[in-house]
Amino acid sequence: MSLSGRLALLSAALLAGPAAAGVPGMPGGNGAPSAVRTQPLAPGEVLLETGGVGLVTSRADLATIVVLVSRSGGTPAAARRANAAEVRRVAATARRAGVPADGIAIRQGETQSSNSMTVDPAGSPEESISAYHAVATLTIRLRDIDRVAAVRAALEAMPAANVALPVYALTDRVAARREAQAQALAASRTDAEAYAQIVGMRLARMVRITERTGNDIYGIAINHAELFRRLERVFGPGRDQTEPEVVTLVLVGVDYALVPR
Repeated sequence: MSLSGRLALLSAALLAGPAAAGVPGMPGGNGAPSAVRTQPLAPGEVLLETGGVGLVTSRADLATIVVLVSRSGGTPAAARRANAAEVRRVAATARRAGVPADGIAIRQGETQSSNSMTVDPAGSPEESISAYHAVATLTIRLRDIDRVAAVRAALEAMPAANVALPVYALTDRVAARREAQAQALAASRTDAEAYAQIVGMRLARMVRITERTGNDIYGIAINHAELFRRLERVFGPGRDQTEPEVVTLVLVGVDYALVPR
């Protein structure tokens, strides 16, 4: 995968929703370090700055499907009546497919007109309203993930309904985030121990942990091949967009003090 492709995947994962809330500050384009001060080093200590990545893929327990319904009429009132009737049919279809009544929210949009050009007897163009279009949005939330496919199939069979792909989420991300944090810290320590061994030193203490700008996003894109293989399965062009997966991604910067062996 190219570097630009890796950056795009990482951006998609970080912007995928609440998972990105685990990263309070994204690093700038130059990977500038955080301005947070660290403890002063003792004589003989060497500061080592490392970074870690934690990635947890969880099965979603909430799916949101947005449905756009649009109908036309010769007057604004006629368009609204036709659309309201269609919205009731779509909502009834969703309920029969297994969506609870409290899982359907309806929002009416503005009624718009479409214009057409005609030519009057004198040969001059004349613009007139040809029809009015009323739209409404149904937001369907489904906690029974196993019913998503059946609900989508039922909705897509309705000609007036434009059905978006489902958006999956976790109602409680705490456990996934804790696991991703542990992965990130473990990865940073593994790298730190390797660096310490190379220079003939050992880890003395952890100086700082930060989720601010402690990671260089370009370095992550270059050095974490396995991470991007996992991200590509969820966000890449060949992904199964109906797979109910949620990614929780944590990036940390960790500083250690090294001392001679």
